[in-house]
Amino acid sequence: MTTPHKWRLEDWWSTKSLGEVTLSPDGRRVAFVISRQDKEKNDTFNTIFLLLLDENGEALAEPRQLTSGLKSDSHPIWSPDSRKLLFKSNREDGSQLWLIDTDGGEARKLTNLLYGVGEAAWSPDGKQIAFTAPTVSDVEDDILLGRKSLDEESKKKQAEQQRLRLRTINKLWYRLDGVGLFDRVSHLFVMPAPETSVSNVDAAHIRRLTSGDHTYFQPQWTPDSQEISILRQLGEQEEAFTPDLWIINVESTEARRLTEGNLEISTYAWAPDSRAAVVVAAETRPFSDLKLARLYLVTRQGNVGDRTLCISPDFAYDANITVSSTYGVPGPYRPQWSNDGQSIYFLASQSGCAHIYRLDVVWRSIAQISSGTEIIRYLALLPDGQRLLYAQETAEHPWELYCVSLPAEQGSGEAKRLTHLYDQWVAERHWGQAERVTYTGAQGDEIEGWLIQPVGARPGVRYPLIVRIHGGPNSAYGIGNILDPLSQSLAAQGYAIFFCNPHGSTSYGEKFLQSGLGDWGGMDFQDIMLGVDECIRRGSVDPERLGVMGSSYGGYMTMFIVGHSDRFKAAVPTASVSNLQSFVGTSDLGFWLSWQSKGYPWDIERQDYYRERSPISSVTNVTTPTLIIHGEDDLRCPIEQSEQFYVALKTIGKAPVEFIRMPASWHGGSEKPSQYPLAWEKTIEWFNTYLGGQPED
Repeated sequence: MTTPHKWRLEDWWSTKSLGEVTLSPDGRRVAFVISRQDKEKNDTFNTIFLLLLDENGEALAEPRQLTSGLKSDSHPIWSPDSRKLLFKSNREDGSQLWLIDTDGGEARKLTNLLYGVGEAAWSPDGKQIAFTAPTVSDVEDDILLGRKSLDEESKKKQAEQQRLRLRTINKLWYRLDGVGLFDRVSHLFVMPAPETSVSNVDAAHIRRLTSGDHTYFQPQWTPDSQEISILRQLGEQEEAFTPDLWIINVESTEARRLTEGNLEISTYAWAPDSRAAVVVAAETRPFSDLKLARLYLVTRQGNVGDRTLCISPDFAYDANITVSSTYGVPGPYRPQWSNDGQSIYFLASQSGCAHIYRLDVVWRSIAQISSGTEIIRYLALLPDGQRLLYAQETAEHPWELYCVSLPAEQGSGEAKRLTHLYDQWVAERHWGQAERVTYTGAQGDEIEGWLIQPVGARPGVRYPLIVRIHGGPNSAYGIGNILDPLSQSLAAQGYAIFFCNPHGSTSYGEKFLQSGLGDWGGMDFQDIMLGVDECIRRGSVDPERLGVMGSSYGGYMTMFIVGHSDRFKAAVPTASVSNLQSFVGTSDLGFWLSWQSKGYPWDIERQDYYRERSPISSVTNVTTPTLIIHGEDDLRCPIEQSEQFYVALKTIGKAPVEFIRMPASWHGGSEKPSQYPLAWEKTIEWFNTYLGGQPED
């Protein structure tokens, strides 16, 4: 057996992440995606694995690899007969739909669309496949769908025309981080399903069901296979986060809107009788209070205003997963209806964890099914209606698949673990151990955090502390962040790491969520600083060697902290916001900050707030050595935000400062996986220079 070693940045290349998970209709097969990084090729690859279950929901053997892993294969979707698997792959001509027989055989390509395929859904009767695909208004469908091919010269000419054409902007929301300008919108298409695993799909039989300047996503068939439901995003300011649920008749292409544009819908699922869908959504309006995600019942027929009913109005937590994780995001998450349509199983975030709950549709009563220190994401009800398949992670172990029986009373039976994806990988490393920290924050509220001790920490010895601040601000750290590669790399070098969920974080109820509105740099700042005091009080932290770091809103708060406190000896803000005023006009979602700030920067009554709460306004106070890291293609927090802060610090000259620009990187990712460990290495070097990773003498 391999001798365990301390975490090294090099270990990041051996990590794997759990992606999409899907249970076959007969409940006997589970397909799931594992993502890995290849250091030599400097690329990320996705591979589909297959797990077989017996009639009791127990694993028959270890999962087997279904696709080669030489390219990226993802988004598996089962055929109704539970034998064939539809999936996306970039093996040829971009991201296309492929089909494979899980009993054996080679995969075949089904589509040849010009810009690839988005999401797909197989009709329950097995006859048709619906999918979304990017479109461009001036490209005819014959070329888009592959009915007519272009020679290389024509392709180059068309690409050049698209690149150089004038862009006329008439919407407030006209671009998106990681996507760019909304030159392409996704529309809905349908095609006949192949009759066998070796049948072809004629592009002439692909039909477009939608058109216009809207984008469509999350297609689902109604259980009766008569219609397709889908979310439609309009893209205007007041509708930026409120996609509507629409339903489209496959034969007539008639479309009907089911919701009213006031819900920020994250996911939904149809009842077995096809008459209604349960929708997970938060009520939202510009400049209104933030609301928790709740469960809504949306009926298929009737007037738009009468179709929607909240069925969890008094539930105290987010009826969604809003806590962050490290090694993948298993999904897609959809609530699960019982076979008789009387109960709904759903997930909710609570105090840095996520649990399973059951709602009685008639009586509106809610029972908690799972408990403990865990995060659960993917959820699927087995065909017998007596067992649930789910993906779970804990503070000590990344994602694994489990199956649990469902007694009639509250609670559940003993969960059976189905996979061992990370056992050896976890055992090969020494990990910094974490403890839950609670303390009194601003306004006397209890704040929750976690303190990771250095690997091999000794009692009575004090260590330098790195404070990490989450993004959002309406998100949450949780137990899924304890095994984070950067935190564990720092712990291996003798640092303690503290992270918490200050006011404005999710998973602590609606009042706590709303408390951050119009108060960036207020109670949240107090919560973080009081958390540092609590860590010092516990005796293992050296108060003279404190560092702080964060990304996005966490980067904003890092910049704000060093302008309002000289306690920290080193800081690393990443993808930050330094000037709230200019952010409103330069970010892809700048109008969202106006909602967060309870007004626009040009409103007379809000100008003091924008000025006082912008880190650039207190930059003359900064004496903390600061390393600024930012992706050059970031549209969410544009790099000009870091440029302003860097130029100011460099000009003032009170604090050492360096600025690292990351090419081919945006707010939510990077073109090449090597960018991450390179940035982490610079971060660790910075802290080593100004803090040193060893304990006190």
